[in-house]
Amino acid sequence: MKTLLVILSSITTKLMVIGMIVFSKFTYPEASSILNQYCFGDGDTLVLDTSYLKVSPVITKELSTMRVGETRIVRFTQKDDWRLSYAINGFTLIKKKHKVIVKQYIVFDKTGKVYTDLNLGVAKLRVDDCFAHTFDCTPFWVYSEFSR
Repeated sequence: MKTLLVILSSITTKLMVIGMIVFSKFTYPEASSILNQYCFGDGDTLVLDTSYLKVSPVITKELSTMRVGETRIVRFTQKDDWRLSYAINGFTLIKKKHKVIVKQYIVFDKTGKVYTDLNLGVAKLRVDDCFAHTFDCTPFWVYSEFSR
């Protein structure tokens, strides 16, 4: 019976991660791409679409206080930018004369001490980052650059 419960729990967790990838594709495409790459990718660098990054309140605020040539590690609270927080946090932001670079090495925590709050509108659901490790995950770099 215990073995059956472990198998069912594993299947349920896998289905939940796949569901997060599929259903967040339209509302949180950056997070969906990152979770998909982490769970099913081969470690290649993922180049993120820049359309949201250009208008993210966290990124635009940070850029407004940076000098050309400056590199900064950006950490923020989820309420500052829910969409960005689901994708990257603790990322490197580089302000060049004619472009901006955003990058982060993606590796989810396995200790159960790091979590993400999923804002469901009416409630928040706390999910441990180790949740993704129901698959044989591969760390990778996420990278994006855009003109300024």
